[in-house]
This record gives sequence, C-alpha cells and structure tokens, in this order.
Amino acid sequence: MKLFLVSVALLGCVALYMASPHTAPAAAAALVKSKVEPKEVILSKDAKDPKAKPVLLTHENHATKNYARDGKSVMSCAECHHTDQPKAALTGVLKTSQRDVLLTSALLKDPNAAPVKTCRECHAQTGQKPAEWPAIPTVKYPDEDDETVLTNDEAYHRNCNSCHDDVKKRDATTKAPTTCAGCHNGGTKP
Repeated sequence: MKLFLVSVALLGCVALYMASPHTAPAAAAALVKSKVEPKEVILSKDAKDPKAKPVLLTHENHATKNYARDGKSVMSCAECHHTDQPKAALTGVLKTSQRDVLLTSALLKDPNAAPVKTCRECHAQTGQKPAEWPAIPTVKYPDEDDETVLTNDEAYHRNCNSCHDDVKKRDATTKAPTTCAGCHNGGTKP
C-alpha cells in the first residue's frame, strides 16, 4: 500500500512539474501532435551541424502580434503549418492539405478538431524517415533546376528566412533576425 501511495505521489509531482509555466513550452514541444499552443518552442536542439545552436521560436508572439510580412496583421497559422488549410487555399509549390478549414486558435478549442502536427512529422532530418510520410517531401521550385528535399532544416530556413528577409526589407528597424547567429543563439531571447 505504501508503494502505491508513493507511486501516486510521484506521478502527481511529475504532472505538476509538466504543467508548470516554466516547463510547459518544453513539454508542448516534446508532443508529436498537440492542441496546446506553446508560448515558445526550441528548434534545432539536435541539429547535425555542431555549429547550429538551438533556435528560440516565440510562438506566442508570432501567433498574436502583427508579425505578418506586411507588419500590419497577425500571421495566419498556415504560414508555418501549411498543411492545415483547405486544398483550395494552397498556393505556389504547396500541394498537401490535411484540413477542410483553416487552422486558427479558435479551431483548436473545438474538442473535435484535429491536433496540430509538429514540423518534423513531415520534415525529418536528413537520413531519417518522417513520422507521417514514407519519405521526406521534395519540391521543384520554379526558379531552381533540381528538386529540393525539404528536410526540417531546409523547410525552416526557406520559410523562416524568407519571411524575416521580407520583413527586414519592409522595415530595417525590425528585430526579425536575418543572420545565422541571430537565430542560432542558443535559444535565448535577443
């Protein structure tokens, strides 16, 4: 009986620890699929390049502040979670749709809504199989000769860098980092 009570107490402590506001971002990042919007996510924790320090993504800021390329609006969830929109809304080289409606914060509150996948469920590291696909997706960009394998680092760099570059061109005073060290700073805030 004592062992049972000690086990229950330990599980309770672990649950409280995971629910703590200090560990919630790490716990949310560890989930494969989630209906919890994390405040922060650390990317590149296990990069194959030893010089690539972790990257802090301030998810809450990107999801609630005027961080869209125009500087006047909040980014759509589909800017990063591009498969979470109807097929009719896909543009450019994007071809995969896994929702009939656009992902929003409000949608996640619906108990019947599908959870959001992490980037790595489709965009795995080089040499690894993604959780959701038979292989890492490839795409042929119109201005490039060869197909591009969209590993996680390729997908992050193309999506994040192009947005940050556009924002910096629009407003040179923005804090959007545009250098390797600006993002790969060990997961600290600028």
